[in-house]
Amino acid sequence: MTWNTQSRLCLIALAFLVAGAVLAAPTLALKVEGARIALDVEPGMTYTSRIGISTESGDPEATFAIDVMGFGQSTAEGNYIALVASDDTSLYSARPFTTIDNPTVHLKPGEQADVTATITVPSDTSNGGRYAIILVHPATPESGAPAAFATAVAIPVFLTVKGGTVTETGEIISLTPDAVDPAKPFEVVATCRNSGNHHYYGTMSSVTIADANGKEIASATTDPFIRAIVPGESVNFTMSVKAGLAQGTYQMTASMKTRDGKVLAEKTIPLSVGNPRVARSASGFGVLVAVSGMVLASSGVLWCRRREKK
Repeated sequence: MTWNTQSRLCLIALAFLVAGAVLAAPTLALKVEGARIALDVEPGMTYTSRIGISTESGDPEATFAIDVMGFGQSTAEGNYIALVASDDTSLYSARPFTTIDNPTVHLKPGEQADVTATITVPSDTSNGGRYAIILVHPATPESGAPAAFATAVAIPVFLTVKGGTVTETGEIISLTPDAVDPAKPFEVVATCRNSGNHHYYGTMSSVTIADANGKEIASATTDPFIRAIVPGESVNFTMSVKAGLAQGTYQMTASMKTRDGKVLAEKTIPLSVGNPRVARSASGFGVLVAVSGMVLASSGVLWCRRREKK
């Protein structure tokens, strides 16, 4: 048996072992009632919200953990992400004053358990919103065996402080690309950040491309974003420019807007199409070659003079 044949057999055996481990772990259909908490709150007041957790009748017994975590978002998709305490550094976090009365529940097949989230708003809380995520997920068994497979459920908590000032502002922290090929479609990505103190829904981004005379050549707009963007978080908006551009240098302007058209931020950068950017690079290389030639020539002159002195 050759070494290659032995390697293939080992890989096949490993694949069967992994598949067996996955099939051995039970699959759970986790259901959660009260999967979003949105409240207008007053400083110094306490609020409660019920959360129902259940499984299907055909599911095995399982233990679930309910953790209060920080509120984050993925830049690429804008999905809500649960943050551990050490990563939850936002000034607008509701994690420190949100608790769960029963942080673990054990369910038999088809059972439901209710837990209560208690939100005690500090008396010095003012302006904008406060945010947290309550994560319901299979608890890690004490035996160390693989936990049952189930989709964890992230419950977003959105709190708006009554009587405070709500600031809705934005910032475009990145706009790409700055160079494309001529006569080819391309995508523009604007990374938009919520720089205010309150979340907003339905954010849109648009891009316009103008020539040297200021004439608009192309444009594109996204659909309204389906999730909220919370303060301090950034999300990528991708726009397709389907009409290719002729060679030249353009101005590309991206804007970040609310659903009703309020402009939250704008950013403009030069866009090089085709050779202009290459020409600038070649020019810079030519200067480097010229300077190098001058240095070499000077060195040659000094070397000749030293030879003459000798």
